[in-house]
Amino acid sequence: MNILSKTVPGFLIGSIAIIAAIPTVVISTPAAKSIAQQITVRIDGPKQGGSGIIVERQGNTYYILTNAHVLQKAGIYRIQTPDGNRYPVDSRYIRRMPGVDLAILPFISTFNYPVARLGNSQQISTGQRVYVAGWPRSGGASQQRRFINTEGLLTDAASKLPRGYALSYTNLVRIGMSGGPVLDNQGGVIGINGMVRLVGDSDTIVASGISIDTYLTWRSQLKLPTPVQTPQVGVSPTAASAKTGTVFYKLANTLQVGTGSVSSVAIGTVAQGRSVKGLMAASGHSDGTISLWNLSTGQLIRTWRGHGGAVNAVVISPDGQTLVSGGDDRMIKTWNLNTGKPLVTLTGHQDTVATLAFSGDSKTLVSGSWDNTIKIWQVAKGQLLHTLTGHLGSVNSVEISPDGKTLVSGSQDTTIRLWNLATGKLVRIFKGHSRSVSSVAISLDGKTLASGGGDGTIRLWNLNTGKLTRTLTGHTDGVWSVTITRDGSTLISGSWDKTIKLWDMRSAQLKSTLNGHSGYVVAVALSQDSQTLVSGGWDQQIRIWRKEMSN
Repeated sequence: MNILSKTVPGFLIGSIAIIAAIPTVVISTPAAKSIAQQITVRIDGPKQGGSGIIVERQGNTYYILTNAHVLQKAGIYRIQTPDGNRYPVDSRYIRRMPGVDLAILPFISTFNYPVARLGNSQQISTGQRVYVAGWPRSGGASQQRRFINTEGLLTDAASKLPRGYALSYTNLVRIGMSGGPVLDNQGGVIGINGMVRLVGDSDTIVASGISIDTYLTWRSQLKLPTPVQTPQVGVSPTAASAKTGTVFYKLANTLQVGTGSVSSVAIGTVAQGRSVKGLMAASGHSDGTISLWNLSTGQLIRTWRGHGGAVNAVVISPDGQTLVSGGDDRMIKTWNLNTGKPLVTLTGHQDTVATLAFSGDSKTLVSGSWDNTIKIWQVAKGQLLHTLTGHLGSVNSVEISPDGKTLVSGSQDTTIRLWNLATGKLVRIFKGHSRSVSSVAISLDGKTLASGGGDGTIRLWNLNTGKLTRTLTGHTDGVWSVTITRDGSTLISGSWDKTIKLWDMRSAQLKSTLNGHSGYVVAVALSQDSQTLVSGGWDQQIRIWRKEMSN
């Protein structure tokens, strides 16, 4: 058991012990977040998710303390540690405290993780500042889980609520934070968060947790489970290439972005008059900047500030003349790709612009927004042609079919919609994902639609009939971006599990996994000849991969 011993300096005068006073060190909010982030794990289960803390270590076995209600279903749970690694745990190793909403589950790892320092919940008082941390789902279009740490005040330290709840506090907590730590103002864990309730007959909402002393009483009587070693999920070798049948993609270059994470990438052949300048990549960043890169050399051509907020989407016109960007500032901006000079600003969306797509003739642009609408624009004049409504959630991805007749959109409402591009009329609704649809792609022959979702799956559909033909599973987190090679043989996906996966479109089998990103992979893009793959992530990196023949 790893409980920090508390030693007090002192000295003796005769037979009287004089204890030196130790000043209380009150930590800052950033310090509290740092402490919480090191000890808080994310828990994904068969039906729901939650949070937990690393409370003990014995050899290579770590023990997670969380709420029993987070672990109420039988099956396989996955623990995501602060470094992003994932570990499967069978529910048979769960131990639950009788009558109290606490539970322990173990996982095995050879990595070194910090163990929580436990505070003294008997020495806290109302009005004291406390911090609650965990992994809730984001409120945006992605609905992905993100770590947060909230600040508040302790309002009651001796509540007599069901299932052991004794602490009450004003901190904002959300679904997914159950099992996370309650820290005192010195960074010690004084409780486990787990419940939100109304105070009496009022509209006042408070959060509640279970005192850490309740756990310590149980721990003194508990025999901890000893799990059997199981393979780690998400811990993969750092090889920079991956075989794909008779060819493989090899890491050719890593480009470091300045201060913002990469939100989107696009590949295009930049034209100047009748001449071709070469293969370029554009990237949009969370700090509002846009960069243009030479993919042959990896050289940064230029960076400029494009938007007042994050740049969520960039797209290069097929004719190589224009770059278009969309951002948190609700604006769509067009730029001369050769000079970087602004051309036209398109306004009309009432919320974040999340996605953009060009038609094959470079004349039509489609945009999707968190305002739940899709807009169709005539690019040269900046004229709005249609506004499409029907989605009940943010529009995360749009794609125009190669023949220019069909538009596909994916949304937070878990559906995909098929539209007639010319008329803006709804043709069909595809249903199958259980969470937000993050990305859509259409094969060159126009027959297959691929969709990636927050549920971690990729789904293949017959575009003409709407029938689901395949479901690809293998990612351990949401699939943020999908693209299909021009020959229709391979689908490439980028995920929040920090990997890029290559799939056989005919057999639906996983061909290989590309590793290297240390943060969420949110964008993947292919050159027209499929020889160059570009990926962008929250690790502030763009990676360039080349297809090569194997021996």
